[in-house]
Amino acid sequence: MEQRRYERRRARGCLVGCVVAMILWSVASAQIRYSVSEEVNAGTVVGNIAKDLGLDKSTLKERKYRIVSGTADPLFHVNQNDGILYVSRKFDREEVCTQSSTCLINLKTVLEDPLEVHYIEVEVLDINDHSPTFPEKDKRLDIYESVLPGARFQLKPSRDGDSSHFSVQQYKLSQNNHFRLEVKDKGDDGKIPILVVQKSLDRETAGSHSLVLTALDGGKPPKSGSMNILVNVLDINDNAPVFTKEVYSVMLDENTLVGTTVVQVNATDLDDGPNGEVVYSFSNSMNQNILNIFDINQLTGEITVKGLIDYEEKDRYDIEIEASDKGFAPLTTEKSVIIKIVDVNDNAPEIEATSFSSSIPEDSRPGTTVALISVNDLDSGLNGKVICAIGDDVPFALSPSLKDRMYSLVTKSPLDREKQSQYDLTITAKDAGQPSLSSEKTISVVLSDVNDNSPEFSLSPYTFYVTEGNEPGTSVFSVKAFDRDENDNALISYHILRDGSEENKLASFLNINTESGDILALKSFDFETLKTFQFQVVATDSGTPSLSNNVTVNVFILDQNDNAPVILYPVSSNGSAEGVEEIPRNVNAGHLVTKVRAYDADIGYNGWLLFSLQEVTDHSLFGLDRYTGQIRTLRSFTETDEAEHKLVILVKDNGNVSLSATATVIVKVVEPKEAFAASDVKSATKVDEDDNVTFYLMITLGSVSVLFLISIIVLIAMQCSKTTDYTSKYLQETNYDGTLCHSIQYRSGDKRYMLVGPRMSIGSTIVPGSHANTLVLPDRRRGSGEVRIYFLLLFPYTLKNTSSVTVLFLIMEQRGCDLRGARRRRIGCVVAVLLWSVASAQLRYSISEEVNEGTVVGNVAMDLGLDKSTLKERKYRIVSSAREPLFHVNQNDGVLYVSRKIDREEVCERSITCLINLKTVLENPLEVHYVGVEILDINDHSPSFPEKEKALEISESVLPGVRIPLKASRDPDGGPFSVQQYKLSPNDHFRLEVKDKGEDGKIPIIIVQKSLDREAAGSHSLVLTALDGGKPPKSGEMNILVNVLDVNDNAPVFSKDVYSVMLDENAPVGTTVIQANATDLDDGPNGEVVYAFSNSVSHRLLSLFDINPSTGDIIVKGLIDYEDKDKYEIEIQASDKGLAPLATQKSVIIKIVDVNDNAPEIEITSFSNSIPEDSRPGTTVALISVNDMDSGLNGKVICAINEDAPFALSPSLQDNMYSLVTKSPLDREKQSQYDLTITAKDAGQPPLSSEKTISVVVSDVNDNSPEFSLSPYTFYVTEGNEPGTSVFSVKAFDRDENDNALISYHILRDGSEGNKLASFLNINTESGNILALKSFDFETLKTFQFQVVATDSGTPSLSNNVTVNVFILDQNDNAPVILYPVSSNGSAEGVEEIPRNVNAGYLVTKVRAYDADIGYNGWLLFSLQEVTDHSLFGLDRYTGQIRTLRSFTETDEAEHKLVILVKDNGNVSLSATATVIVKVVEPKEAFAASDVKSSAKDEEDNNVTFYLMITLGSVSVLFLISIIVLIAMQCSKTTDYTSKYLQETNYDGTLCHSIQYRSGDKRYMLVGPRMSIGSTIVPGSHANTLVLPDRRRGSVEVSHFQ
Repeated sequence: MEQRRYERRRARGCLVGCVVAMILWSVASAQIRYSVSEEVNAGTVVGNIAKDLGLDKSTLKERKYRIVSGTADPLFHVNQNDGILYVSRKFDREEVCTQSSTCLINLKTVLEDPLEVHYIEVEVLDINDHSPTFPEKDKRLDIYESVLPGARFQLKPSRDGDSSHFSVQQYKLSQNNHFRLEVKDKGDDGKIPILVVQKSLDRETAGSHSLVLTALDGGKPPKSGSMNILVNVLDINDNAPVFTKEVYSVMLDENTLVGTTVVQVNATDLDDGPNGEVVYSFSNSMNQNILNIFDINQLTGEITVKGLIDYEEKDRYDIEIEASDKGFAPLTTEKSVIIKIVDVNDNAPEIEATSFSSSIPEDSRPGTTVALISVNDLDSGLNGKVICAIGDDVPFALSPSLKDRMYSLVTKSPLDREKQSQYDLTITAKDAGQPSLSSEKTISVVLSDVNDNSPEFSLSPYTFYVTEGNEPGTSVFSVKAFDRDENDNALISYHILRDGSEENKLASFLNINTESGDILALKSFDFETLKTFQFQVVATDSGTPSLSNNVTVNVFILDQNDNAPVILYPVSSNGSAEGVEEIPRNVNAGHLVTKVRAYDADIGYNGWLLFSLQEVTDHSLFGLDRYTGQIRTLRSFTETDEAEHKLVILVKDNGNVSLSATATVIVKVVEPKEAFAASDVKSATKVDEDDNVTFYLMITLGSVSVLFLISIIVLIAMQCSKTTDYTSKYLQETNYDGTLCHSIQYRSGDKRYMLVGPRMSIGSTIVPGSHANTLVLPDRRRGSGEVRIYFLLLFPYTLKNTSSVTVLFLIMEQRGCDLRGARRRRIGCVVAVLLWSVASAQLRYSISEEVNEGTVVGNVAMDLGLDKSTLKERKYRIVSSAREPLFHVNQNDGVLYVSRKIDREEVCERSITCLINLKTVLENPLEVHYVGVEILDINDHSPSFPEKEKALEISESVLPGVRIPLKASRDPDGGPFSVQQYKLSPNDHFRLEVKDKGEDGKIPIIIVQKSLDREAAGSHSLVLTALDGGKPPKSGEMNILVNVLDVNDNAPVFSKDVYSVMLDENAPVGTTVIQANATDLDDGPNGEVVYAFSNSVSHRLLSLFDINPSTGDIIVKGLIDYEDKDKYEIEIQASDKGLAPLATQKSVIIKIVDVNDNAPEIEITSFSNSIPEDSRPGTTVALISVNDMDSGLNGKVICAINEDAPFALSPSLQDNMYSLVTKSPLDREKQSQYDLTITAKDAGQPPLSSEKTISVVVSDVNDNSPEFSLSPYTFYVTEGNEPGTSVFSVKAFDRDENDNALISYHILRDGSEGNKLASFLNINTESGNILALKSFDFETLKTFQFQVVATDSGTPSLSNNVTVNVFILDQNDNAPVILYPVSSNGSAEGVEEIPRNVNAGYLVTKVRAYDADIGYNGWLLFSLQEVTDHSLFGLDRYTGQIRTLRSFTETDEAEHKLVILVKDNGNVSLSATATVIVKVVEPKEAFAASDVKSSAKDEEDNNVTFYLMITLGSVSVLFLISIIVLIAMQCSKTTDYTSKYLQETNYDGTLCHSIQYRSGDKRYMLVGPRMSIGSTIVPGSHANTLVLPDRRRGSVEVSHFQ
């Protein structure tokens, strides 16, 4: 029934909707259009909409008439009172409608109840309120001065915010002579100004031009805007650099430091930028040698020193430098710089040493020649004068030779290799320049050994100590000698001197190792037989003649402990060490019984004897002195002492391994009268014994004294017997067997001198001052002074162009005579001057290069007048440091030969004259001759260029007359055989010039004589030929390839006249639209074309299209929209990459093809933020309009909404308009918000669609009661809670929201019996927390229930209730209560009597207890807290039963106290105790005693306590006593056991140390007596060991060692 009524209402609603839609369609289809000028004031009336639409003004406000706009600041508003449309704010047409010819604004007006929509159009009319503006106020154009007239430069057009005839209409250019203006009309894109060059530009005349471009619009009067144009004329390289000076010349000191500035050249260039930047460099014609010496700064033109400047090598440099600009085709100017070198003293002397012997004997005589020294200084004049010297502290001297700068190194004093075996001689050469320079050369002179030193022993005499008992045949000691000579002269052999004398007879028992000096004993020594002896060892070297030395060896035999002590007294008749002593019984303590005497043949500690009692009958009766052997009584005799006592005395020496002997003394105790009778016999015997001992001691003392004296005498004799001369018999003088041409003998002091002169050859040179021919002889006669005679003999020598000179001088020298010394020096100077003319003679030969090996250069021996027969003997040779010398001299005939083929250019590189100096030397005597060999040049080399192929790059713009220097050809030959001329192959564009640079040769220069054209000929091939002066001449060629470099003289040319293309809109970014192509005839960068948009292209086109600068492809860059624009005309330009680029422009027309590229646009107007959930179906929610920018079918839109929502789209009468309405009831609690997706789809192919989502919020209505989260609630509360605190809470929720869901709580109090406990509860009305106003007790109340009501705040309010069940939880708050035993006064005590004869397991009693708690809190456990005897009673922990664990015994006490602890199992357990007194009675008394048990219980308890206290005190005292006894036993160990035994009268030493220790069954005490300084105690000795008995356990030995 309800459904039928709903369907009828729905049908009626649809009918009414259709009628309303028809009415609204007719209304909404009406349109109104107004117009208003821009810039009108706010509040200006646009039109009366209500009147024009026929609306009732009185209902406008009620129906909320308004303009629907999405902007925050709308341009118009409608007045709801009168329906008039007003301007809301002043607006600018150009701002509202950018670049639109017609500015039309659409307004949507809406009325509600019923819904009406009206569309209003307002056209904004333009006024001339904007002036034309250029994108830039100031424009800078860079134009090269090489640009040709007619060149066009497109400028960016001016923009005017106004449209139509108020836009830019014309341009004007300020007056000038070089530029004119053209205007290109681009239609919608406006008019483009183009600047055209009409006259050639010259940067040097005018570097810039200032122009003013003016744009005017079509207003009356017109408005204008201007742009300042600054044309900067860019430079081209049309000016070559120019030097500021005609000539550059400078003086430069040689050896100038690297980096020193020599001169600075300066050139200027009128061009600008790189074309005017000058760089400097050396010319290509410069040779590498100059490039190694000098450098030039490219930027500053400073010529600096790079290498070594040497005046001796070259004194002048002529350097060609170039100044070039940095232009693309650089222009160059050349200039010569002359550098003159100033000579300075920069060459240190050079020392050359020729050593004639690697070593010289140390016995060489003074004046012996060691080496030949030559000194050379490359400088000349005073700078080349050299003074040579050697140190004064060496036994060598420099003797000047007759030839300048030649010296002989000779010995000046005797040499001794043992003092110094090598001399590092430093020879210093110093020139006379200012400042002077010097150099040093070190020569190592090695002295060879001569056997002039005898062996020396390391000790003299040797003293050795040998222990007796040595093993025969083993080494006992060794001797060592050294010899300061070396090699065989220092090789030493040893032997023992055996002369057969009595003193040396023991040497026969010794043997020596001849090499090592180790001495072996052939027999064993005995200290008691032999205490010392000596012998001699001889050491001999292996020199020739050999030298020797001897040494005395003293040997001392050391004693060993090899003799045991011998008992002297007591000795029995049979020889055993036994004796009988009788003493009276009445002697006192300390009585001397007897003295044991002993002797040890050893000495020292080995003979030091100690006495000790080894066995004694009574230790308390006799004592023994350990050092004297005296036996004394320790106490008086008693009647109980035995009459005979046996004493065994141990006599022990102190050797490392001690030896001992024993003596037995029988002491008989007799009555006094018997003692006197025996004493007479005893004294007689004693006197004899004393005499014997004294006799032996005297013999021993005398022997030792004699031995000591003998040793002292021997030592003194050995010290006094050292000799100082061992070599006299070895120094046998040898005879000198040389031939003496002249012999003069003289004597001075103790030396005899004989001067000899050997036979000399013609031309020999004797160095003045040399002692080579002086023989020093010893003279045994006495005299004073020393005379040396120098004999100098010069034979006549004849050479070409020299005179014959014969000089004979005899110079005598007497020490101490100053006058003669002065005369000698003067005569020496005269001789040196005369000899200079002789020694300066030189031989000079000449020979051509490339001659064969073995070619004769000249006969040196014949030319020098040398005796050919002596050349080989005198080792005639050429002194050279080269590994492969060029020449060698034949020692047989004295002819100089070529050793290998010689290349003059290799030997004397770049030298005009090639002269080789040779040094020839003869020995015995020393002669030096210098020979010069000149190498003559032949034409054996052809000219050669550094490069076989040379590439030159010359710009085609170069002017005729430009000079290009080339690197010169080099010919190693010199003089006329060097390069003499150049030839260039015939051609039309180049000619050749040659510049003569003197020593640097001839430089070829190529000159351009005709302009070059790269397009006509890209390269030119030339051949340059160099010829030398030989007959026939030799030549060398270089191929020159001239590459003509391009200049930018051709502009790019497009391949088509018109470029037009069709392009679909929305073409993807990157799509190629069209490819433009242009070519350039130039080469390289000048012919490389780059593409770009023209400057006139608007920014909008630049955002849509892009052009590839390399390929010319125009590609899509942005969104192409047909609806925005259907045609584009783009200006592109093609430019080359030249330094002054040339450009060509071309227009490209792009037509856009329309496609369905616009999706529908959905606009939604919501009329309320939310809709109540009880809204009826058909309620309007929002107004939806759909728009598609496409037209035709592409603009037809179909709109839909998802069907699963309770909403529907209702089409409006206006096309593309829809109403969003409800189609079924709503429920907010099921869904509070709907996100509705509206889909709009057009009819294009392919169709496009769009979506829009609307969020519809359903507002709440109070239609839901509160609901509790649980029903019923059950809570558990622990007893003992704190009153007033929250114990639990309830919670309810309401599915409504806001106030409809705001819940308050209260407890239902109906006064019923079951709800009476609710009075003790309170609830928080907001949170539902329930508070207990009192504390609950589980034992009183275990559970209860009540009801809580929840009410919301809606209108009307809704409520609900819930039942709450509460259960009280138990806590452990009750302690256990003892039920049994309980005494009469209420305490938990009881007495139990049991018979003594009960068995184990007997139940004594049971403790009963109770706990009011439940569970673990009430579960009780029993334990024995205190019990008298744990072995007697046991307690069951769960039942509390007390049972016996065993049967009673007679020793068990009659009464036992048991304290039982009863404890529950709560988290914090509570407990109680019970006391049970168990009395054990006899079986018969057990029954009787039970009657009086209770009366006597208190008294018994008191007695038990008293006994327990007494027992505890007794036990504690016993424990303390036992502890004290133990401590006392540990501390009672004594450390001194010898006090009562060591009653030695003669011992007064202090025991420095006392240490006790126990080992096995013995106890030892270590003691040490005071000892004198120097005393020695042998380790391991038992000399201080005292053996004492220990009465504690067994026999113990106590020893003390220090």
